[in-house]
Amino acid sequence: MSKSKIYLPLLVLGTAFWGISFPLSKDAFDSIHPYTFMFYRFLIATFILALIFYKQIPKINSETIRKGAIAGLFLFMGICWQTVGLKYTSSSNASFIAGVEVVLIPLFAFLFMKRSIQTRMWVACLLALAGLYIIAMASGFSDFRIGDLMVFVGSLFYSVYILYVGKISTDSRSEVAAIPFVIIQLSVCALLAGVLTVSTQGVGAVSMSLPFDVWKALLFVAILSTAYMYCIQNAAQKYIEAEKIALTYLCEPIFATVFAYIILNEEITSRTVIGGTLILSAMLLAEVNVMAVYRRIRAFCTVN
Repeated sequence: MSKSKIYLPLLVLGTAFWGISFPLSKDAFDSIHPYTFMFYRFLIATFILALIFYKQIPKINSETIRKGAIAGLFLFMGICWQTVGLKYTSSSNASFIAGVEVVLIPLFAFLFMKRSIQTRMWVACLLALAGLYIIAMASGFSDFRIGDLMVFVGSLFYSVYILYVGKISTDSRSEVAAIPFVIIQLSVCALLAGVLTVSTQGVGAVSMSLPFDVWKALLFVAILSTAYMYCIQNAAQKYIEAEKIALTYLCEPIFATVFAYIILNEEITSRTVIGGTLILSAMLLAEVNVMAVYRRIRAFCTVN
């Protein structure tokens, strides 16, 4: 089995962790500022990875620090803009706009990296975007808000982050190892989130005296939604194209809806079922060469 086939379900599992983290984080924001939450999220994730992969620490060289810092900056800007944007727009608008990454990534790869994109990938991206629209948007963009623009800016940064990680991961001349690369990324995010927290909320905002439910949410998000997910993504991008990575991310709203139903007793509507089916179909289209399969079936039927 190819490594891409192994990493793909691991990425989908990571989006399930993202889906679970949504209701957990939503409750936590009642007791802690989002900036502080981001700081602890990245700090804990960095510590956990450094502890588990301590033998990888000596592999951190100047190239890893430089490229990891750049990737960390893109990652932080993407998450930060989207987090702030959520304050000024609806969650449905934010969810849909964040999903625009699935189209931005192949578009940027085509325009700035001069990379050819297969037609079926364009079709899969648009199909997935349509599915996300059906899930997230009940009434369309009835009123545009400044938060919509902020979330879109975050999507731009996050798209660049995925493409940049893909470039580093597939560069045969690079001396950057995946795990040290991730550790530097997350430590840069923790540093930037800490500076943002202290500068806007004061030193008192960085407090260890948090409610148990907040720590529970932080540990889940830091360990599974951050440390696990970004380790898998950075390792996977050596074998999986950035466009397919973006497609797997669109499983998040499906899992978020399922776990919101389980945890918060929210209703699963027909829109969710239809949209989810389109997203899963898009992933199948991206992974399977439909025309090649069709030709094989036709050839088999002709022979027999």
